Amino acid sequence: MYKSYFYLLRAAQELSSILQNKKLLECYTQERDKLFLHIPIMDFPHFHLLISTNAQEFHFYFKIEQRKAKKNTANFFTDFLPQKIEAVKIALGERIIVLEMETGRFYILFRGNKSNCFFSDTKNQLHTFKKVSGEQLTKLKHEFSQLSLISTSETVIERISKVERFDELKALPYLSKDILKIAEAKEHPANAAVKIIEEIVFDKIAVGIDKKTGEAIFSPISMLDSNKEMNLELFENYFDAVTNYFSLKRTTVKTHDSKLEIEKFLGNELEKITSKLNKLKTRIENGSKEAEYKRNGEALLSAISAIKKGSAEITVSDWKSNSELKIKIDPKLSAQQNINYHFDKARSEKLEYEKSTLLYKNTKDRFERLITFREKLSIELTTEQLQEIKKELKMNMQQNSTEEKKEKLPFRHFIIEGKYHFYIGKDGKNNDVLTTKFAKQNDFWFHARSVAGSHGVLRVENTKEAIPKRVLEKAASITAFYSKSKTSKLAPVTYTLKKYVTKNSRHEVGQVSVMKENVLLVRPEIPADCEYIED
Repeated sequence: MYKSYFYLLRAAQELSSILQNKKLLECYTQERDKLFLHIPIMDFPHFHLLISTNAQEFHFYFKIEQRKAKKNTANFFTDFLPQKIEAVKIALGERIIVLEMETGRFYILFRGNKSNCFFSDTKNQLHTFKKVSGEQLTKLKHEFSQLSLISTSETVIERISKVERFDELKALPYLSKDILKIAEAKEHPANAAVKIIEEIVFDKIAVGIDKKTGEAIFSPISMLDSNKEMNLELFENYFDAVTNYFSLKRTTVKTHDSKLEIEKFLGNELEKITSKLNKLKTRIENGSKEAEYKRNGEALLSAISAIKKGSAEITVSDWKSNSELKIKIDPKLSAQQNINYHFDKARSEKLEYEKSTLLYKNTKDRFERLITFREKLSIELTTEQLQEIKKELKMNMQQNSTEEKKEKLPFRHFIIEGKYHFYIGKDGKNNDVLTTKFAKQNDFWFHARSVAGSHGVLRVENTKEAIPKRVLEKAASITAFYSKSKTSKLAPVTYTLKKYVTKNSRHEVGQVSVMKENVLLVRPEIPADCEYIED
C-alpha cells in the first residue's frame, strides 16, 4: 500500500517541507533503474533523494549520507542543473509527483513498468531518465500539460466529501479497492472514505511482519487485519516507514529463500539416505558369507591334490560337518589360486559386513539428525538462525561436491540493454585469455585503435540474430573507456568477429593480429543502460 495515491500524496507533502527552496545539484545513476538526486540540506551536504523505477518495487526514499561512485556512473539533465526547487506537488488523481523548479519541472511517474523520471524545460521539451518511444513521449507530454497539481490533501478530501452516492465514489480513479470496500459497508460511504484518507495522510503508519506468512506490512492502523498475528512498529512519517518496510521485505525474502533452500536440501538428502538405509539393511539381514567361503577354502585345501585344472566343480569332504560339499571352481585357475580365491573372499566378506554395519549406524544417525533439522524449520527462525543451520549441515560443501562449481570470470562483465553480455580484459595476460580461450568464433571482438587498451568481447548467443549497431557502439564506447583513449572526446575502435583475430608465438603478451576489421568512432564512456556486474 506504500505506493497508493494517498500515501504518495502524503510523501509529496513531506517532501515539500524538506526540499522547498533547496538546490538540486545533479541527477545521476550508478545502479540499474535507480536515479540519485543530490540535494544538500542544512547540515547534510550529501543528502540524496533516491528514486527506484523498478517495475516491481517502484518507490523513493532518502539517504542522509550518499556518495557518488568514482566510476560507472551516468549523469542526467545536466543542461538544466543545478537549480532551485520552488515547490513539490502531486497530480490530482494521478501517481505523478512534480518538483517545480526555477525553470522547468521534474516529474516522477509511478506507473508499473512505465515508471520513469522526466525533466520538462522552458520550451516544454521532455527529457527522460529511461528511454521511451517517440510516440509514448508525445502522449506523456500531452498528459503532463493537462495535469492539475495540488500541494495538500484538502482539495481531494473536499471533492470526496461532496459525493452522495457510492457509485459516484466508485468512479473516482484514486480510491483503491481497499478503501472502497470499507466505505461501502458504512452508512455514509463518503464520510468513511474521507476518514480513511485522513488517517493515511496524517496518522501513524504501521509497518511490520505477518508472523504466519512472513509478508511485510505497510498499512494505516484501521486497515490492519485483526485476525493476523503481527510484529508491528508505528512511524510518524512516510519516508521512515517506507525505508523500514523495504528493509523488512528484503530480510523476509532472504529468510524465505533460505528456508526453501534448506527444505529442498533436506528433502533430497533424506530421500537419498532412505534409499541407502534400505540397501544397507537388506545387506545386513542377508548376513555374512565369511564362514561359507572359509569352509570352502579349508575343504579345498584338504583336497588340493584332487583339484584338476580345467574342472568347473569338485566334490570334497567337509571334515567339520562330516558331509560332502560341491564347490564351484574356476577352470582357468590353478588349485592354489582357487583356494586363495575362497580365503580372500572370506576376508573380504568379513570386512564388507563390518563396514556395512558401521555405515548403517552412521547413516541412521545422520538420518535422525536431518529429521531434527526439518522439525526446527516448523518454527519461526531468523535469517541468522537459518544461516547457522546451513553451516551445520555443511550445505555449501555438499552442493559443491554434487554440482559443478561455476568459476568466476576473471574479466570485467557488463550487460548492455539488459540482454547483451560484454566482457573486458583487465591486463595483457587477461586479454590473451579473453581472446584466445574465452571468446567464441562468432563473438564480436573490440580494441581501441592505435593505442594500448583492453580487449573486448561481445558474446553472440544466437548467430542468426543480428546485433543492433547501437549495441556495437555501446560495446565500443566501453572498450575506448578502458584504453589510453579514455580522456579523448571521440576515439576510433576496431571491431570484428573473433575468427578474424589470431595470435602466435611471435606475439607479445596482449598482442594479436587482425585479418579483417571495421571501425567505429565513439565517445569513451560507460553508457547509461550498460550494467556492470560485480565479481
